[in-house]
Amino acid sequence: MLLSRHSEKLNLFKAISDTLCITFAWILAFIIRFNSDIISVTRGQDTLVNYLRLWPLLIFSYLFIFISTHVYSQTIEKKKVWDENFEIIKKHTIAFFIFVTLSYFIYDHRYSRLTLLIYFFILPLIFPIGRSFVRKINRIYLKFSRKKKKAIIIGNGPQAHKIKQAILTRSDWNLDLISCHSFSEVNAVDRYLKSSNVDLVFIVPNADETAHVNEVYMHLDKNLSEILLIPYLGERIFFEPKSIKIEGMLTIALNSSSLHNSGRFAKRLFDIVFASLFVIVFLPVYLICIVLVKFSSSGPVFFKQERMGLDGKRFYCYKFRGMYVNAEEKSGPVWAKADDDRTTPIGKWLRKTSLDEIPQFINVLKGEMSIVGPRPERPIFVDNFKTQIPGYMLRHKVKAGITGWAQINGWRGNTSLEKRIECDLWYIQNWSMWLDLKIVFLTPFKGLVHPNAY
Repeated sequence: MLLSRHSEKLNLFKAISDTLCITFAWILAFIIRFNSDIISVTRGQDTLVNYLRLWPLLIFSYLFIFISTHVYSQTIEKKKVWDENFEIIKKHTIAFFIFVTLSYFIYDHRYSRLTLLIYFFILPLIFPIGRSFVRKINRIYLKFSRKKKKAIIIGNGPQAHKIKQAILTRSDWNLDLISCHSFSEVNAVDRYLKSSNVDLVFIVPNADETAHVNEVYMHLDKNLSEILLIPYLGERIFFEPKSIKIEGMLTIALNSSSLHNSGRFAKRLFDIVFASLFVIVFLPVYLICIVLVKFSSSGPVFFKQERMGLDGKRFYCYKFRGMYVNAEEKSGPVWAKADDDRTTPIGKWLRKTSLDEIPQFINVLKGEMSIVGPRPERPIFVDNFKTQIPGYMLRHKVKAGITGWAQINGWRGNTSLEKRIECDLWYIQNWSMWLDLKIVFLTPFKGLVHPNAY
């Protein structure tokens, strides 16, 4: 594809840069270990020649992992520098351990473990420097390049304007936008293509123009210009559309999550391990809460309430009881509020500190909930919210969680439901194990105690 040709060349230079960074870090680690005063040598010297014998295996390990995990695959998506560096550090960790394992079985010579450790920690500091240098050279090249490809846009809608802005701002596409046309000007476009050398044509219909896409294409298929169609998918798309092929037919998934089979397995494994450790470590806390609830008011220690989870399935969510028995007889099903007279004195403290939620680790072990995910809601509230808030039901594409992206961003209790749903949908679309670990890490600092937790 024409749009990705420049990125293909750029990825080649990234591979060269990475190879040079790996080599430099390897030699620098040897120098720090054996030829500097930073670390004293106590068990005899070694030679750089011995370490350079490992260089082919070192490069093979990294390129094998980087290529097989598509670090250098062609892409027209713009990545943030932080995301790119974080991704390559993850791949560096995998490649390093493969290299160490292979070197142990292939070479008889025993290498300094300290040298390996130094190399492991300095390479992530060098990689960004090399990548930054490649980006700088690329910007200079594109600034003075006279080999830009010519592009035109057919369409007048919001998406057409978005593509126009992208062409003007994305220097890495190496495109020169020479004209924009409406669907009604298709004959003029036809004449324009015959008289000018156009490399790329974007067809960007709005709702009214979609039916005329084939007519426009009939005018374009007689020249060698590459044609990209950006279909109209409606005004409100909550998840990033994903294209798949079904029996050779292009199909666009509008509301699928990023959590698939391998991700579900990893997430479930993490849930079981984390929940088991939590229950064991915090068993004294459980016992204290049980005693406090038992003696604070009459009634059961645990309170279970029907909630809606993955794919709309209902389950009973467990909590330490924080309200008096039959609290909703007069009020009916309503959210708790400040100074709620239905809440017991101990219940107010439990809810304020979120300790009333810790029995939900049992729900996690049962497979009904996850450690991280959108908070589960009562079916009676779901029926109301799904008609009031666009995209609300999409939050049930994953298991409900004890904590979540909305909670650590302050959207819990009596706060904006729209903002909460926005956070939930962002989490589902951008799920990764690293994001789950980040949310778990931030929960004690940002998610446990909140002024709107009643």
